[in-house]
Amino acid sequence: MHTYAVQYLEPNPETIALAPQAVGERLRAAFARLPISHVLLGWDLPKPLVQVCRDLTQKAGTKLFLWHPLLTANDAIPNSDWYTRGPGREPVPGFQDMPEFTFLCPNQPAARAFVLRRLERSLDNGMYDGVFLDRIRYPSPTAHPDRRLACFCEHCRRAATAAGLDLTAVQRAVVHMLASAGGIKAFIHCLLAPQIDTHLHEDSATLNAFLDFRAESVLRIVRAAVEMVYAKGLTVGLDCFSPALTRMVGQDLTQLTQMSEWIKVMTYLHTLGPAGLPFELLDLAGWLVEGKSIPETQAMTWLSKATHLPLPATRDALREQGLPSAALTIEANHARAVGVRPLWMGIELVEIPGVSHLDSTRLEHDLETLRTTDVEGLVLSWDLWHIPLERLKQVKTIYGTTTTES
Repeated sequence: MHTYAVQYLEPNPETIALAPQAVGERLRAAFARLPISHVLLGWDLPKPLVQVCRDLTQKAGTKLFLWHPLLTANDAIPNSDWYTRGPGREPVPGFQDMPEFTFLCPNQPAARAFVLRRLERSLDNGMYDGVFLDRIRYPSPTAHPDRRLACFCEHCRRAATAAGLDLTAVQRAVVHMLASAGGIKAFIHCLLAPQIDTHLHEDSATLNAFLDFRAESVLRIVRAAVEMVYAKGLTVGLDCFSPALTRMVGQDLTQLTQMSEWIKVMTYLHTLGPAGLPFELLDLAGWLVEGKSIPETQAMTWLSKATHLPLPATRDALREQGLPSAALTIEANHARAVGVRPLWMGIELVEIPGVSHLDSTRLEHDLETLRTTDVEGLVLSWDLWHIPLERLKQVKTIYGTTTTES
């Protein structure tokens, strides 16, 4: 049994201004092309938009989930002290300084209370069958890992001390590692694949202890959110980075899968935006080459070895071509190996200039690969409003008609 889910209406000024009739027509058109079982509806939407989606999903027998970012600002935050902080204790900026990508510290008591209250208020209207929790992580450090590896705020320091970890020692370890090529390589392996060369550097153990502490910090806030959702009689899905990147953002898939009905992994092969594999790996490669004077071919080799992904030899090739379809199977197997079940794979179908471009041949290869990969569901990402409808038919033709429909 395979599940098809769509993410719909990520909030922005354009979305907020949409007419309910147009929103409903788009959703009906999607239902007519693919047997969708879950609609993951964006947060902070006007009630008429939520209502039309609720009416249509009930009529279709489809579950409506609130797509809810947990640990990002989303709107004006009363206190900037809630933001995560890098090793120099400076706030970590969001992608393009957007509030929806500016992360709050899960160990900050006021921020923790704020995000849980916000979630509870979002569920009080009784519109949803479940909650799809997004942004359950620390900010990605790939653009500048020496400045954006978070969090080192006073609240994290206290929590770390209680767990037997000295964050000042972690800061020293990071500085020491980044002072040599061998240390930089070890740093990359800690971020992406601690099982490889765990004794490559004398400071690896300290950095790995910090990364474990971050994962535990994320688990605590996610557990609190999930318990709240379950108490309201709703179900839970989780949005996570692709397995090759989860450690660097504090996501422990083994533990997270035990808290939810399903996990979606964002194995976006062609996306030049947050969470896209090319985007994150290009940022990391750029930091290695421009920031740390590592030769490009060597940097790409390090990243390929650490992620187990078939990366091209140059950044230009990664930017222009993305990753091959085989990466989908590699990442699905990675997720299985750490216990994720049921596993839903996110696949980008959007056309956004400068962010995601797909031709039908490339998408066909991806879908054919997924068809033979052991996954329970596909999440068509990341916003149905921007997905060409013919691509839904392509999903059904290539993937759906040769498998058991839901």
